[in-house]
Amino acid sequence: MIKLVLFYLLISVKFYYLDLHCISEDLDWFLTDRWAGQALFGTLTPDIIVLTLLYSIAGLGIAIVNDFKSVEGDRALGLQSLPVAFGAETAKWICVGAIDITQLSVAGYLLGADKPFYALALLGLIIPQVFFQFKYFRKDPVKYDVKYQASAQPFLVLGLLVTALATSH
Repeated sequence: MIKLVLFYLLISVKFYYLDLHCISEDLDWFLTDRWAGQALFGTLTPDIIVLTLLYSIAGLGIAIVNDFKSVEGDRALGLQSLPVAFGAETAKWICVGAIDITQLSVAGYLLGADKPFYALALLGLIIPQVFFQFKYFRKDPVKYDVKYQASAQPFLVLGLLVTALATSH
């Protein structure tokens, strides 16, 4: 457990010193409290560690969506949000890539855990998610952010539920 925490801190500090505070803060929010709570009130299993880490990457992708609305203000204040640090086009790909790669990785993890029907269900949820990413978010993340979040992100949430069902005991 201590090695896991030290590894996480190393990653978080690295992003912080690269002046990408948004990544270190998002990873901190998504990982630390969940692992600590599970270790304190339950059992911190390898499934929980792996799946929380993977879905934290998707959470980072979701958080990036909101960064596009404040690009001008971030630039003026010198804040290094992903769209400012990498440019809007690259940040769009990081955003959708983080979400899609997470879903694909979790599907692979479930397949490796001998849960092929859950993995197949998760793969089925990725198809409409990607469709809406291209229909709305890739065109204009500022103009279509609400439509994108309302149409594509429910499939990520359903994927979380499928994963929870697959790993529940």
